[in-house]
Formats: sequence, structure tokens, C-alpha cells
Amino acid sequence: MNVTTEKIFSRMTLEEKVGQMFQVGFKGTGIDSDIKEIIEDYHVGGVIYFRRNIESLKQVSNLSNDLQKLAMDKKLHLPLLISTDQEGGRVSRLSGGTHFPGNMLIGATGSPSFAEKVGRQVALQLKAVGINMDLAPVMDINSNPQNMHIGTRSFGGDANLVAKMGAAFIKGMQKEGVIACAKHFPGHGSTVADSHLELPVIKFSSEHLEKLEIYPFKEAVKAGVDSIMTAHIYVPALESKKGIPTTLSYSILTDLLRNKMAYKGVIITDCMEMKAISDNFGTVEGSVMAIEAGADIVLISHSPGRQKAAIKETIKAVKKGRINMERIEDSVLRILKLKSERIGLKNIPLADYKKINREKEEKIAYEVSKAGVTLVRNENNLIPIKNKYKKVTVIDFPVKKLSLAEDEIENNDLLVNFLRKKGIDDVEHIILGNSEPLSLPEYVDLVIVCIYSSLNDSHQIKIVKELQDSDIPVIVISDNPFNMQSLSGIDAFLAIYDCSPSNLKVAAEIMTGEYEAEGTLPVSLKN
Repeated sequence: MNVTTEKIFSRMTLEEKVGQMFQVGFKGTGIDSDIKEIIEDYHVGGVIYFRRNIESLKQVSNLSNDLQKLAMDKKLHLPLLISTDQEGGRVSRLSGGTHFPGNMLIGATGSPSFAEKVGRQVALQLKAVGINMDLAPVMDINSNPQNMHIGTRSFGGDANLVAKMGAAFIKGMQKEGVIACAKHFPGHGSTVADSHLELPVIKFSSEHLEKLEIYPFKEAVKAGVDSIMTAHIYVPALESKKGIPTTLSYSILTDLLRNKMAYKGVIITDCMEMKAISDNFGTVEGSVMAIEAGADIVLISHSPGRQKAAIKETIKAVKKGRINMERIEDSVLRILKLKSERIGLKNIPLADYKKINREKEEKIAYEVSKAGVTLVRNENNLIPIKNKYKKVTVIDFPVKKLSLAEDEIENNDLLVNFLRKKGIDDVEHIILGNSEPLSLPEYVDLVIVCIYSSLNDSHQIKIVKELQDSDIPVIVISDNPFNMQSLSGIDAFLAIYDCSPSNLKVAAEIMTGEYEAEGTLPVSLKN
């Protein structure tokens, strides 16, 4: 502990120490009375941004500066941890910023150097707008095709691949001074249930968990990851008390992660308002239990009432002896150390969105996409399509949120526009709503179908089957390679992993024969 940190710590009250252990969300794109009160009167150590807080790069830069000024003007002069979930792909909060491809596309490149490059660029992007903590990367292994909550947010289905890519992303991000966060410990990839809605259960043996699910987190610890986020999942092999999720488990957070794995960084919970916690324990009581279990930072993303109540209840638990002071102080010292090393405790640099190098970001996003988009099947050399077909129809379905972690995604004309730029002049775009019947224009030579989560959507499967029966050549483009398992007899299947602009551009270039696809499937598909 340096002199400045020691001096600050020595004069902190119990209320200020407990406040540092909470990170909170708020509504709006500016400072309202709720967030002002909770920073000034409840001494919270951090805030989290969602899309609701971000309307432009300039606006969020100003917001970050205003929030830090509010915090630094207080007696303690302690900066805030300002976090967001900027994973890339389907979870990209920074409206107006470069939309980087997500983890599974990066996994398909097979190159840790690309993971590190993206980590660095995302960090530079976030730092320019005053965000000093990224709740990324996802270190879960995608071992279950039905897991829509994690899906392509994972680097892939192999523990070694996930570990290598995740460690590289972490190193890239932290080289640029932004806090990385490995999530969701001890591994959420094999579940079906979404912890936003219910408490998932993982029934693997401890040997299986050590070898697979936990392995990427061990490598994240070796890589020096600044923070690790807990999963709201129940793992009987690691927690003997029935129904106690990882976030509230002393056995998992302290005995396993802190002691056995020798993790010295900050442990942060996933949001305590997710139903896996709130429906079974309550956000307020769950927050106290998480701190008892060994969590350093409690994340409460939405309700000011619950945020204040949880802080008050934690203070009460310390005063009554339920939580001893040493438990609180251990966490506060870790938080102060993190702030000192990554943000600084004095002269916080101002956010300035003009520092973002958009040209460089777009170049790297495209480079990674080009190395990752994967041609899974191409029977009869259907691809490339250039000079083979005169009239092309692109069919889209509404893009559904697969998890509450994701932002709303709308269909756009990007793919169609990219195809036109590559010389496919006669191309029509159709978006088929739920249960809407297929109706094609006359004399179509080729149909390109963009499918999303078709494993759970019989309508999409039905439309593809109808197209196959019509004897019109069909190319399927999918945001998730597992969707191929819901189809049979497809001649061409192109996995783009997510609908980021660079992935769609590369898909158009591959289909028109500009070059051959370079990506390799990072998951195993069953016939």
C-alpha cells in the first residue's frame, strides 16, 4: 500500500468503506438526483453504463467527466470505477463507437494476437470516453448449443482456445490501462437457463470443472486479470449447501478462488437484481451474503431503492458483528489498490472522445473479421456467386435478443448494400416477421437467408425447408454456427458469429469471390 492509499484508507469511515464496495447503475444520459445522492451520501465506489446512458461518444465523455468531478469533490477525493459491458458482437454498449466483432468470431481466427489487438483497441476506445473498467472478456466455454445466454459471447467450445484468447484479450486491455474482468466464474457455458430469469444448476463433477470450466479462469489469473465476475449459478460439486449460487458461496469465492487459485485481484458480482438472486434471496440480503462469501464489489444495476437498502444493510451487518471489519477492509484495500494502479488517485485525466482513432479501429475490426468468418459448407461450389446469378433475394428474420445481457438489435440493409458494392446489382431485401409466410418475387435465381437462433425458432427452419423444396439455390448466413444443427441438406452455410458491420462486409466479399473464407469453426457441430 503506497503512502497516498494508506492516508486515504486511514481516515475512511465505515460508511465510506462499505460504499466503495458497491457499483451501481442509473437511468438517463446525465446526472440525476438519484445518482448524485448515491455518490455524495452513500459513497459508492463505482457506476456502470448501459445503452440507456449512452447516446453519443461526446455525451458519454461529458457524463464520465461530470461523474468523476462529483466523486472527486467529496471529502475522500476518490475516483469512480466506471464500467460497462463492451464485449463486442451482440453485447456492445458504446453507441456511436466502432462495433468490434465478438468473441466467437475472434476464436474462429485461431489467433491470440487478434484477441490482444481487439482488447487494446476496445480499451483505447473506452478510455477516451472515461470508461476505466470493461466487464469483459467472457471466459465461459460454449459447450452447450442450447445455451443462448452465452452463445457466441464465448470464444468457443475448447478450454484451451478460450483460455488463450481470453488471456490475450486481458493483456491487451490492461496494457492500455483499462481494467479487464473475466466472467462468469466458475463457468456459465454449459447451462441452458439464463440467470437473469432463474437459478441455473451445473451438475458436473469437481474433476470435470477443474479440467474444463475453471481452466480458462486459472489462465486469466496467471495473466494478471484485474477483476473476476461471479456467476449466479448453483454448482453442487463445489458448494455443499443446497441452492447456494457461486456469488453467495464462501466455498467457491474464498476457499477456491481466493485461496486455492491464489487470486489477488478484485471479485465483483454479476448484477444482484437478476432473478437467480432476487427471487431466491432478495437483492438486499443477497448483497450481504455475497460480501460474507468474499465478494469485493457488489453490482446493483437498476433500482436506487435496492442500492441504498443494500448499502445500509451491509453497514448494519458490520455493526452487529455479522460481518467482521477485517472482511470489509480486505476488500476496500483491494479496491483502492486497483484504483491507484489503473486510474490514479489524483489528477484524473479528462475523457476526450476526440482521441478515438476511428480509422485504425475500423481497420482492425475488418482485419479480424476477415480472418474469422467461416465457410462451414459449400456444396457444388455455390459460393462464389458473382457472374452466376442475375436476381438475388436476401431474406432476414427479426433479430431477437437471446439474453437480457444483450442490447436491442434491428435489421438493416448493410449486407444488401455490401453486395451491391461488390457488383450484385439486382438484389432485393425481405424481412419475414414471426409466422409470416414465404413470398418470393418472380424469377429469383438465388436466395441468401440470414438466420438467428434457429435452434429455437421453427418458423425459420420451415422457411429454409420451403426454399430447399423450391429448388432455388440457397445460401444460409448465420450468427451462430450451432444453427446448422437445426437444418439438413444445406448446400452453403456461412458462419459470421454476429452481425457487426465488419462481419457482414466480409460475408459479402466471400460470397462474391473476392477471397476465400479463412475462419475455422471454434465449436464442434453434430450431424
